[in-house]
Amino acid sequence: MFDTTAFEAKLATSWLGRSLYYYDELPSTNSYAKKMDTEGSLHGSLILTDHQSAGRGQHHHKWIVDAGENLTFSLIFEPQKAERLNMLTLVCALAVKESLENLTGIVSSIKWPNDILVHGKKVCGILTETVFIGNRLERVVVGIGLNVNQKKFRGELEETATSLIKLTGKEFSREDLLVDILQSIEYRYRLWVQHNQEVVKQVNSAMKEVGEWCRLQVNGEELPAPFKFLGVNEAGELLAMNEGLDVKKYYYEQVRIVESIDP
Repeated sequence: MFDTTAFEAKLATSWLGRSLYYYDELPSTNSYAKKMDTEGSLHGSLILTDHQSAGRGQHHHKWIVDAGENLTFSLIFEPQKAERLNMLTLVCALAVKESLENLTGIVSSIKWPNDILVHGKKVCGILTETVFIGNRLERVVVGIGLNVNQKKFRGELEETATSLIKLTGKEFSREDLLVDILQSIEYRYRLWVQHNQEVVKQVNSAMKEVGEWCRLQVNGEELPAPFKFLGVNEAGELLAMNEGLDVKKYYYEQVRIVESIDP
């Protein structure tokens, strides 16, 4: 079971994760965070569970992992404007990637738009959702699932997913991992609020397939011609150049990278 006392004693953030809502089991931390009702601000709140029984990923995929072995949590942010939210997702992915590499030495990459891969296998997934009241953005919920100490995966996940223990052969303290990740995200969030251009460059440097020719799926349909993935702009939109050298931009809900291809 996750040791909340040890976690809170080690946490050195200014505001992120200071309000902790821990549950032995939840269907989905994102769903819970979206429905939370309070008169005050929830900015920086952390919703954490040891067993997420109905986790969700992008494109209606399920995120199912073993209880007590991994990190499944959601963070609530209350930015002033409903803009650049996909870049916020990528900034959080960058923070997790850097934290993992600092703690484990494992080299990883960000897979558009929300996964962290090691040797082509998924070690972390991120799902960002929003809550509006009318036209006003009330909160942004960033859900993060990180495979930590799970040694085996069921079904097809055995071929597509991995974990820190499988990659390194050693067990990790989930409390220490979460402390480090939250400190990294808090720092990156501040840079995101400041429109820091260096963060955009760092995200692009960390992304898989940047500079490669790829097959794209837009609005559910695969495009017949290849595009070169140029990275993302400050808004977090995917930039892709076709063979006629025209640059297109797509929102993350629109586009998926199907595969890299030889030019």
